[in-house]
Amino acid sequence: MSRITPLPLVALVALVACGDITPTASPPLDLPEATASTNARERLAARLAVALNDPELRRELADRLDASTAPEGKLQFQSLAKADGNRLLGRLATAEQGSVPALLADLTSAHALELYLPVPAHRSAWRGGDDYLVATIGHDGEAPVAFSSAGERRLLSPSVPPAQPVIALVPQEHDFSRGVAAMQQACFDGCTGDLGGSDGGGEVPASRALPPGLYLSESHFNEDYEGWLKGSPEWEFHVYGEVDGESKQLSCTGELANGAYRWDTDDRDWTGEAALLTEQDITQYLGQNPTGVIRIVAWEDDDEMCVPRTSGTMLKDVLTNLDEVYKKWTGAKINPWLVSGAQKAYAAWGLASAVHNWITTEDDLIGFGIEASIAGWEAGSANFALKGRNVTTTGSFGTVYRK
Repeated sequence: MSRITPLPLVALVALVACGDITPTASPPLDLPEATASTNARERLAARLAVALNDPELRRELADRLDASTAPEGKLQFQSLAKADGNRLLGRLATAEQGSVPALLADLTSAHALELYLPVPAHRSAWRGGDDYLVATIGHDGEAPVAFSSAGERRLLSPSVPPAQPVIALVPQEHDFSRGVAAMQQACFDGCTGDLGGSDGGGEVPASRALPPGLYLSESHFNEDYEGWLKGSPEWEFHVYGEVDGESKQLSCTGELANGAYRWDTDDRDWTGEAALLTEQDITQYLGQNPTGVIRIVAWEDDDEMCVPRTSGTMLKDVLTNLDEVYKKWTGAKINPWLVSGAQKAYAAWGLASAVHNWITTEDDLIGFGIEASIAGWEAGSANFALKGRNVTTTGSFGTVYRK
């Protein structure tokens, strides 16, 4: 990308040859490790901001961002750092005080990262100019931490982006490989059959009929549930069941799910068809639990797709509150004879064993689906209300049974 100071580069190449900075999916972190990850991201953001003082480096980065085929022009940061013989890595190593081993340690500690301009106006305006900030964030909703080209640290508004273009260095949400099974799998533990091939969850071909089952037919969210630095929201619907006395995630409907389960929208209001549970998966679940009671939950997923992480205490408190208010009629039961395909059901189990408890970085729980005859009918055709903290209505959704 640009000229690199020879001696640090020699050391860098030797260390890269002996080590591995390939990012891995973020595991559940305890508090010290999560703090270390946040601190590592800040140091990397500071290094990058100073490194971008180089006009040639800025132009090349702008070209790469413009050529990206990922949503919002995203780039996988660790892969970018190693591209072209570790040239960006070399620039990062010499941009700020600190050793090369410390840089490599930060790239590992920060886990998988993505780089992009999350604000559309910034994305269209920035072409490699010297007016920029590099920013990162701890968890969604906090004030982003930004660095100038001189390495000066400042806090930005969590709700309103600045006029100055902001390059975000944040935990990875997009699956750049489109080939990692753990990030594409539509169903967890309880699904059989090929619902979408191995191409990363593309659109279902028109020639291929959608399988029968319970489908999402519309959705409405009251908020975006995503801070401006994290770009467009990654909404998902998860279906949970009870197997052997424990909760189990049966399916995920979202951007990276396969086949009929793939559902990708950035709009608060949506209508269409996306599978919540196919008939095949319903039959398999009934073999594990003849009651067939499920819970349908909406999330805004801030990290690994289809893997919800949140505060276990918060999740338990929300569900306990809802169960008290609605006398545990907070589940649903699939009924193919109804047009909606689902009816209210008594649910006496929680979700702790199906959700990764991660107290330091929680995905946004949008709400639990409560059947409208229990939650109270509202205007529109949605047959489920979404209820979140303090029994607040956070949105709604409709279902239909496709035969």
